[in-house]
Amino acid sequence: MASIMISSSEEFSGKSSLCMGLGKIFKENGLKIGYMKPVGNILIDVDGSLTDEDSEGIKNLLGIDDPAKYVTPIHLTDSLIDDALRGVEKDLEMRLSDAYSEISKDKDVVFVEGTGWIGGGSLYGLSDPDVASKLGIPMLLVARFNSVSAVDRILCDVRIIGDKAKLSGIVLNEVPQSMEDRVTEIIVPFLERKGIKVFGVIYEDHTLRSVFISEIVEDLHAEVLVAPDKLDQLVEHYLVGAMEASSAIKYIRRQPNSAVITGGDRADIQMAAIDSKVKCLILSGNMRPSGAVLASAEEAGIPVILARGDTMNTIERVEKLIGHAHIKQQVKIDRITELLKNHLDIPAIAEEMGVKLKE
Repeated sequence: MASIMISSSEEFSGKSSLCMGLGKIFKENGLKIGYMKPVGNILIDVDGSLTDEDSEGIKNLLGIDDPAKYVTPIHLTDSLIDDALRGVEKDLEMRLSDAYSEISKDKDVVFVEGTGWIGGGSLYGLSDPDVASKLGIPMLLVARFNSVSAVDRILCDVRIIGDKAKLSGIVLNEVPQSMEDRVTEIIVPFLERKGIKVFGVIYEDHTLRSVFISEIVEDLHAEVLVAPDKLDQLVEHYLVGAMEASSAIKYIRRQPNSAVITGGDRADIQMAAIDSKVKCLILSGNMRPSGAVLASAEEAGIPVILARGDTMNTIERVEKLIGHAHIKQQVKIDRITELLKNHLDIPAIAEEMGVKLKE
């Protein structure tokens, strides 16, 4: 049975996406897949039991039926942190090893997802390198490459891991297209001279950073006033309507597939957004728009969402959601799989794990 720990330099770097994409690819090769996220840090209630949102989503999308108590045996709660600070001994290592043993049964491959960033969990002895060491498995590091400063993060991460032999290699993720030449011609050779194997480079993809309108509604606990049947559309950007309507139209049209956030009393911006064919209109402050606005939106098939929070709160929530959305939909996992097949050396990753894939 082969395993690998997928870790990252920082949060929202693409660990879950990599676990899902590789899991699907290995499964297509006839291998029985296992998955676990030892420490759950995004806790949700499922049928009265506490579990991790990422692990629950991956279980569902990959068709994994292992019990949640083994997939995510440890929950990052305030009591866990307080006990660690007070020096209270816990049975975390035993819980980890017992869960891993259960997950590994009858599996060909197990993907182990790290928590947050590579050093997270050091407080209670369960950083990603700690977990990999306790389980005796190699690590794969996914690093979001938004600037050359990512190289510093990668080199620091390698120091945290300590033994380079424990690091199978890295994946550079969300690389801007404008940096393609620099990354492939300068950055990748530099890292490989440092003894860090680069399995591939994945470029920014709007589909993965986008969110469904239904997700925005759910996150804002908002009311849908118009076009409830259009919530399955993807939003790639958000714009704040706080300018003159004439300027807003030019601004909005430069950003296709956008949601516009504005006050419920800004009928001019609302009409400009509708005329510009935005994906949806988000009205803050729980202020209902005029009948004319609703009629125009309904005719255009543009959802109008009424949020309870003020404009600043609404902006913050939408900003956090876009680009950080959890992968829950088949369209996204299909896109992830396509990107991995096109841009990663999958056979090399499999070889590092001791697995041979079909030709």
